[in-house]
Amino acid sequence: MFKNLNFQEFLSLAYVILVIVGIISESIFYGVLGIQYIQHTSILDALLSPFTLITSDLRIFLIVTVIIFCFYLYIAKLLPWIFKKLNKPKPMEEVKSKKVLYPAMIFATLILFPSMRIGMAISYSEKLESNSFKNDIIICFKNNEKIKVKKIGQNSSYIFYVQEGEKVVTVTPISDNIKQIKSIPKHD
Repeated sequence: MFKNLNFQEFLSLAYVILVIVGIISESIFYGVLGIQYIQHTSILDALLSPFTLITSDLRIFLIVTVIIFCFYLYIAKLLPWIFKKLNKPKPMEEVKSKKVLYPAMIFATLILFPSMRIGMAISYSEKLESNSFKNDIIICFKNNEKIKVKKIGQNSSYIFYVQEGEKVVTVTPISDNIKQIKSIPKHD
């Protein structure tokens, strides 16, 4: 299936997969928190959301890298070894020719990001119910009003946050509304 793709077709397929993964994972995450994410997003936000997720925290980046690397090793190295020991030549040829590797890596990507966002959504939902969020940013509006909030997420047009003492996520447009977003130092 992937053997006959040229570079442009491969890039187009990767683009479509990233958009699908981004829309699914972000819709699940914000849906659990009671927000219709599709109403607050663009294709670019969906395309960049997997990259935003893995670059937001070094721990997440390391976990994703290790999982994908281990999955690659399993498909590319361990499966051929297992098939060789079991004397199964046909499956071993398919694994060695990468007929299994690319679909398996796409499947892993399609599963990994939404499952990470489901876990994050459950964690945020529990914190929302127990009011255990700690404020991490100060939003300065154009009318000079300032509020301390816990930032849940942000895309190119909106910021998603929870105000102290509230149990709902607020969505605020960034343009023509917010002047500054300041991080609160961790030691405060």
